[in-house]
Amino acid sequence: MDAQRALLDELMGTARDLTEEERKAHKEVRWDDPDVCAAFMARFCPHDLFVNTKSNLGPCMKIHDLKLKESFESSPRRETHMRRFEAELAQQCEKLVIDLDRKIRRGRERLAQDVAVPPPVIGKTSEQLSIIEEKVKKLLEQIEELGEAGKVDEAEALMRKVELLNAEKTALTNQADNKVAMLPQEKKMELCEICGSFLVADDVLERTQSHVTGKQHIGYGLVRDFLAEHKVKYHFNRSTNVYICMFTNWRLLEVSILEYVIFAAFFVRICS
Repeated sequence: MDAQRALLDELMGTARDLTEEERKAHKEVRWDDPDVCAAFMARFCPHDLFVNTKSNLGPCMKIHDLKLKESFESSPRRETHMRRFEAELAQQCEKLVIDLDRKIRRGRERLAQDVAVPPPVIGKTSEQLSIIEEKVKKLLEQIEELGEAGKVDEAEALMRKVELLNAEKTALTNQADNKVAMLPQEKKMELCEICGSFLVADDVLERTQSHVTGKQHIGYGLVRDFLAEHKVKYHFNRSTNVYICMFTNWRLLEVSILEYVIFAAFFVRICS
């Protein structure tokens, strides 16, 4: 019944049962009108995927009507128009993915910079430790020279300085460890490759599940899946058409050769 009604709507219009007066005020809208959203007819409209999220695209300016979509699905012209509708949807999806992948690249660079910057406490302590180590190295060289010269007392005096420097080095190292322990531990972040959201690495299962089932993650998943499916379908159809064309041309070539052989044999018989 619904299929018959949809066919009548397409052939005779939705205003077929209206009175003459009602028809004057009625604007006929068909599923192939330019004002109807082609993406919605094909599969989904990207504007509907991200409502109330950071990726909200705003309202679609074209018509979304389930009755029109039902009419399109049951139309004998569906396959003829579906390729164009899917191409329009793929164009919108590709723009979204290009913009999102650019955002993901920037996010990766930001995470890499955060990892590369050392804590300031560690940097300062490392510099102090290097100075102490350099002093110890020079003192040890002097101690070796004094020992070779037989100046034992002076060598022992320098050795006590070395011990004091080593104690200072140990104290600095312990102090630095304590300061690092007292610093607020920053959570390690990672990037979702589907929707570009920043996530806490090894987060609790509830929050991870909440992200995966969120509107933004699901929306970009649909966009990426459709785009991949459309590219495979398009390239397969194009490749198939090429093979058909090659096969057809080969058959034509076979016929031409056969005609030439028959003509040559006939010509030889006449001449003889």
